[in-house]
Amino acid sequence: MKHHTMVGSEDDIKSKIYDKELFKKLIRYLKPYWKLVAVSFVLLLFFAAAELAVPYVTKTAVDEIVSPNRNLLIFNEKSDWEEFSQNNKTLKFEEFQYKDKYFLTFSNDKLFYLDDEVIANFQTDNQFMKKIVFLKNEPQVLEKISGLDFIVVSDKKIAVEVSRLSDLKDQGILSSKELRQLRSDDISQLKIYGLIFLSILILQFVFSYLQIYSINYAAQHAMYDLRRDLFAHLEKLPLSFFDKNPIGRLVTRVTNDVRTMDEMLSSGLIKLIQDFIVMLGILVMMLVLNWRLALASFTVLPVVIFLLITFKNKIRIVYRVVRKKIAAINSTLSEDISGVKIIQLFNQYKRKRDEFATINREYYKASIQQMMIYASFRPVIHSMRRIALAIIVWFGLGLVIKDMISLGIFMAFLSYMDRFFQPIDHISEKFNILQAAMSGAERIFDLMENTGEDYRHEKRNGTVLKGEIEFRNVSLRYNDNGDVLKDISFQIKPGEKVALVGHTGSGKTSIISLISGLYPFQKGRILIDGKDIGEYSLEELRDNIGIVQQDVFLFSGTIKDNIILGNEEITNEEIRRVAEYVNVDSFIENLPEKYLEPVMERGSTFSFGQRQLIAFARVLAYDPAIFVLDEATSNIDTETEILIQDALKKLMENRTSIIIAHRLSTIQNADRIIVLHKGKIREEGTHQELLEKKDLYYDLYRLQYT
Repeated sequence: MKHHTMVGSEDDIKSKIYDKELFKKLIRYLKPYWKLVAVSFVLLLFFAAAELAVPYVTKTAVDEIVSPNRNLLIFNEKSDWEEFSQNNKTLKFEEFQYKDKYFLTFSNDKLFYLDDEVIANFQTDNQFMKKIVFLKNEPQVLEKISGLDFIVVSDKKIAVEVSRLSDLKDQGILSSKELRQLRSDDISQLKIYGLIFLSILILQFVFSYLQIYSINYAAQHAMYDLRRDLFAHLEKLPLSFFDKNPIGRLVTRVTNDVRTMDEMLSSGLIKLIQDFIVMLGILVMMLVLNWRLALASFTVLPVVIFLLITFKNKIRIVYRVVRKKIAAINSTLSEDISGVKIIQLFNQYKRKRDEFATINREYYKASIQQMMIYASFRPVIHSMRRIALAIIVWFGLGLVIKDMISLGIFMAFLSYMDRFFQPIDHISEKFNILQAAMSGAERIFDLMENTGEDYRHEKRNGTVLKGEIEFRNVSLRYNDNGDVLKDISFQIKPGEKVALVGHTGSGKTSIISLISGLYPFQKGRILIDGKDIGEYSLEELRDNIGIVQQDVFLFSGTIKDNIILGNEEITNEEIRRVAEYVNVDSFIENLPEKYLEPVMERGSTFSFGQRQLIAFARVLAYDPAIFVLDEATSNIDTETEILIQDALKKLMENRTSIIIAHRLSTIQNADRIIVLHKGKIREEGTHQELLEKKDLYYDLYRLQYT
């Protein structure tokens, strides 16, 4: 039989933040939901585009309406107009023609592309108007601005320098109301920009909602599949695996570690991609708007990158320590809570309290160290954000004053830079999620790489065994401490009742474990009905073996649930029949809910004898060919023992039975008794034959009855 690997005893983090192989394994669980993932990614792009559009809409509204950024050139000759437009295509002119005049408008921040001498010539000839607004070409408008220079550019529009309108208002010639009436078209357009702004925000909400819903839907289904496969795999691992791995750690794998991957898929990873796209888009937008101011703003980026690398390296080391300490807390809690009865009975609560306090203090120190790194990282990033904004204010306002950029561009830069630092500010949280997810994924997939037992569901054919068992020179070793069973050979005929006797550690339970295929053995052969045990599927083998262990385990649920163990083919009538047959019906019928009586964890509200009788009913309900009892009746009352002995007699009728005997009085009528000593068969025979030999069995008998 194959040996199985085991989960590492330490919760070390060996994987990188991004591990290609781990991601491949994880992506397998997302493949069935790739359409949802694709939709989520497209929505993410839409959200990023909307995020980039908000500052740009603000910039456009400011430059076109709030603080006009439009200059006007006037031409008397069409040829000059066409030639100038052709030679300066980069200025992106808007062209007008009215009667014998020709006009070009362009944004003020493009002014530096023209030679100062050219602009001076236009100004000398009164052919240049700076920062203009368009007003309606109507008599009432012309009347109100009669004292100003204006240019009619079309039948519907006139151009006026905005500074001249402001002067009229400052001089009291125009009231605020009249100024609003003059610029009614601009105000209407400003409302349109407001609606566009609101529409973008609504779209952002819709995109964000749909994106979060779709990726979470896919992630939850993927993690459901992973958790299902992980639990199914755990159930198929051999007992040797559970002997070497604490239950608390395995529970953490199925719960916490899967949860960390869920967080990574649903928020951490997708949010990181979204932030990266937004940051990249911001850099591009800033370069497009004004590369000079953009490069000045980027001077802080090398420092930010250095801080991110430093933070990553430091937090990774601390994070390893934190994970180790929390794993130690989980393991200690699992062990101490499971053993709380012993702790209380032996007054160990003070010592255990101090032990836990030590572990808790170590976790506290590691957490404080982690917190200090976070506490220093975020303020530094905030400071870098302020420095970047200060650079934009210092350098950008200078460009605004020099008319090299518009006020709208300046405001857009402030908004973009503030948005650029938001994902960096939250990088610690995303890093933590990715770190936890990768370490969790590493442990989960390491666990799933452990070789499971061969159940071979497809080969199950409902075979009913006769119950013949043969051991041929079998040796078993659990670890490197030597053989537990040494060259064991014996045969049990169908229907025979055999007892296993011996001191603690002689190998009795190990023999039962091998018959059930619970452990691999290193030497020899085990035959069931003349067929090698390895040729049976474990499901087929265990269908034919019914075991009542020394420590009877009952699951939370009802008595009925614990008898049928999920087999709905067993009818209520059959349940009552087997319960009556093994003398447990009288106890059950006196309960308030009878067979639907709730069973607490491990059946703690029932006596040992009651739990054992329920276990007898469970075995009989499945009608196995081989019955095994790890007998332990020394701590029950006489009346219950009589019921158990009667139930045992009925259970062992017409089926191969093996009893691990702790009280020799219960096995005197066995067909054969095998006496084990230090992993070897010392004696074999009936009760009377072994007493006559006056060897080990005789000594055991005298110890109990003299």
